[in-house]
Amino acid sequence: MFFLRQKLKGLLIEKQHKLYDIKCRRENLNYNNWIRQKEEENEIVRTISIKNKKSRTTESKKEENGRNRRENEGKHSHNVNPCRSYEAIDRSGQKRKKMFLASLPVNLLYENGDAFFEGCKAHIVIISLYGGEVSEIAYPLIYHQFSREGSTVLVYGDEDTLPEGGEERQAPWFKPDWSPDRFLCDFYFGGLVAVRMEALKEAYSRCPRKQRPGTEGKKEKDGGSLQEAARRWFYLLLFEMLKEKGAFGLRKPQGEAPVYHIRQVLFHNQADGYEKLKHCRLPGRAGEEVRQEAGVTFSPTPKSPGEPLVSVVIPSKDNPQVLFLCLDSFLEKTVSRYPFEFILVDNGSREENKEKIEKKTQELNKKARALADNHQRAGLKGCRYLYCPMPFNFSQMCNMGAQAAEGELLLFLNDDMEIIQPSWLDLLAEKAVLSYVGAVGAKLLYPDSQIIQHAGITNLRIGPAHKLQYLSDDKVHYFGRNRGVHDMLGVTGACLLVRREVFDQVGGFYQGLAVAFNDVDLCYHIYERGYYNVARNDVALYHHESLSRGKDGESEEKQLRLMREGEILCERHLGLYGKDPFYHPYLTTDIWESEYSPLFHYQVTPDMAPSRAIPYTKEAGRAKEDKCLVVGMECARDIFKWKYATVPDRVKEIIPARERGFYFQGYSFVIGADNACYKRRLLLKNRENGQVWAVAVSDRFRRDIRENLKDQTNVDLTGFAARLEEGAVPPGVYQFGMLAEDKCSRQKLVNWSNWILEVGTDGK
Repeated sequence: MFFLRQKLKGLLIEKQHKLYDIKCRRENLNYNNWIRQKEEENEIVRTISIKNKKSRTTESKKEENGRNRRENEGKHSHNVNPCRSYEAIDRSGQKRKKMFLASLPVNLLYENGDAFFEGCKAHIVIISLYGGEVSEIAYPLIYHQFSREGSTVLVYGDEDTLPEGGEERQAPWFKPDWSPDRFLCDFYFGGLVAVRMEALKEAYSRCPRKQRPGTEGKKEKDGGSLQEAARRWFYLLLFEMLKEKGAFGLRKPQGEAPVYHIRQVLFHNQADGYEKLKHCRLPGRAGEEVRQEAGVTFSPTPKSPGEPLVSVVIPSKDNPQVLFLCLDSFLEKTVSRYPFEFILVDNGSREENKEKIEKKTQELNKKARALADNHQRAGLKGCRYLYCPMPFNFSQMCNMGAQAAEGELLLFLNDDMEIIQPSWLDLLAEKAVLSYVGAVGAKLLYPDSQIIQHAGITNLRIGPAHKLQYLSDDKVHYFGRNRGVHDMLGVTGACLLVRREVFDQVGGFYQGLAVAFNDVDLCYHIYERGYYNVARNDVALYHHESLSRGKDGESEEKQLRLMREGEILCERHLGLYGKDPFYHPYLTTDIWESEYSPLFHYQVTPDMAPSRAIPYTKEAGRAKEDKCLVVGMECARDIFKWKYATVPDRVKEIIPARERGFYFQGYSFVIGADNACYKRRLLLKNRENGQVWAVAVSDRFRRDIRENLKDQTNVDLTGFAARLEEGAVPPGVYQFGMLAEDKCSRQKLVNWSNWILEVGTDGK
């Protein structure tokens, strides 16, 4: 009998493995197929085609791409007049505006610029910076943008890798929209740039190759060095052009901006295209030129007759040891040309801690007087202690500190920060003083580690996200996103530097957000005023995260507060809902995921068929509660709010049923077990009466879990998604859990997440 049972179990396992393999093949999308499908859906590409009317050569597109690849590898051609006539035609045969385009590698422009500009009559010049192929959709999209917007002088797009001789595209590089501070840091435009001829010619006339410093390679006869020199020179040329066209200023409306990012793959590089740009760096004078032309001036004060005074506002309560570490590391590690003052805002420390902080304040003021007696302009100018017992409200405390501050620059700093880099303050201020820059932040690491806690705020549908969190800073992530300088929609208030005039302009921190999202709200308002917020990921500080008040989401009360404050943030910035110009829509946009992953990795499908909610108290009670069953909730959202950032009652139109209800997404697996054999069901437990509801889930392929859990068995389909119709469960607060049933035995496991969902009295 035992033998028969084992035989039967083996057959069941074999059957489950076959079904599992079929599901994996169906769910495991391929980037090459996914991106081609996206491109076929592009309306512009479908309606506009580019016809080659005249050409000084009879080579085909394939031959042209091959020629560009060879020339970019250093085997140069002397054809410096590659102008062609292109005509846009729609499917009905109707002619559109004719436009001349020239396409050539950067080394030809570098070597023969005078001859090129004298002989070519093109309207648009398309420059390739390293070996690869121009995408089939590039010309229609480039033509469309230049023909509709006369203010556009430069267009760039995304790219991926097409290995030589390969058919499968891979390694997509989805870029941010125009990012002036990223451009000043590195040439993130990549391998293909389209420029309006008139603007390029004008810039070239002001700074031809021989007048540009630092463009002459020591071994220019060698193709590689020549290519590097050509790319550096072209980078400087574009800097001059964009500076002249006002690209380093407040954001302009889309129709007036000089730089445009086409959010499509326009170029297929051969391999390591980004690495070829690592030698492209603007000299130090370039950033200084931007600063001078920004026209930033500060009125001198008695405390800062030279450089502007930095007022460091630090909210703190009952954490003298943590606060003193922050202050001491600031004074010991910081090397800066800026004078600064400390303003400590205390909302009610106990008497013994209050006395400690008062004593520390006296010591700091003694140091400040000593510096003043030595006539030192930089360094500590004083410390003030504002003691005001009241309920914790981070926004109010920061505003109190800002009101008492005397500085032209306001630095909001958590009391649990530790300074580890001498030049950090000067680097932050270097950006904050620019007239087009708003808030400036630093990269934060977990203490005594290289683990990233913060590298800028990204705006997703589910709310503000910290991309790269928990990843190691030892590795370069997604084309340098944890290195250099990046324009972002927001930076964390744990370390945020901003000009007083900008802070006052947006009304400071919104005091209706007492705990969470107040820094995000501030940054969003600054962005909406036309400023660029900047994350200096070349600056690192340690953040002893949330030592002062615990972590969000630890309790039901905190989770509900976090969700409500998230809704307030959303209501205050409806125009930004689900939008982030510095985060590509082809990257995962609706899930908590640290990496910059292509969208197809996570299939968010709120329009999927709904599941039924079945009472499950009896059977759930028979299941064994086991921590080996891992439950990770990543999304639990009202579908209508998820789509429109508001509630149905505010919409007059009839709302289809498919847009009502809830959508859930996450992952779950059993540690040390064959996960192909388990059937999972999502559980919702009413916190008030203990009623449990079971919901069928749909499996989702999860590359990240498969790659991170290589020691586990069959964890490819550990993702799940489910949809519930409106009214499927009674009103209440629900805790999420998971039931896993082994289909090859009678084992049932259950485990509970600390995630909760609040269903309103009207079922919403």
